[in-house]
Amino acid sequence: MRNARAAAPATYFLGVRLSTEEESLLDQFRTANDLPNRSEAIRTLVRSAGGVPATSVELPTTLRAELEEIVEDGYARDLDGALAIVLNLGLGELARTHAERVPALRERARSTSERRRDRRRADREGRGLLGR
Repeated sequence: MRNARAAAPATYFLGVRLSTEEESLLDQFRTANDLPNRSEAIRTLVRSAGGVPATSVELPTTLRAELEEIVEDGYARDLDGALAIVLNLGLGELARTHAERVPALRERARSTSERRRDRRRADREGRGLLGR
């Protein structure tokens, strides 16, 4: 039975002898990361050791260009740093929105509700006075 292959074809075969303990650790790593086989577990370990993330996120071209511009302008050392800056700014804006704007929106909703309730009460009182 053949196992699932990696997206890129493998070009080299490395026969590596592992101790029982190392084999057990490799299997634990494989199951913890939900990898289909030992070969894929070793590939993931090699990628992470080389500084290449095992799983990278695909960014839209426009967003990647914006992040590269932040790096070129010297605000960040690399794309990861630029992404961290953008996320921090975005989370800061979200916190500001939550702290400042949401209470104002709630107050507006309360006042609108109170006005609507007052109009209904006045309408009922007016109908009562008119005898309808």
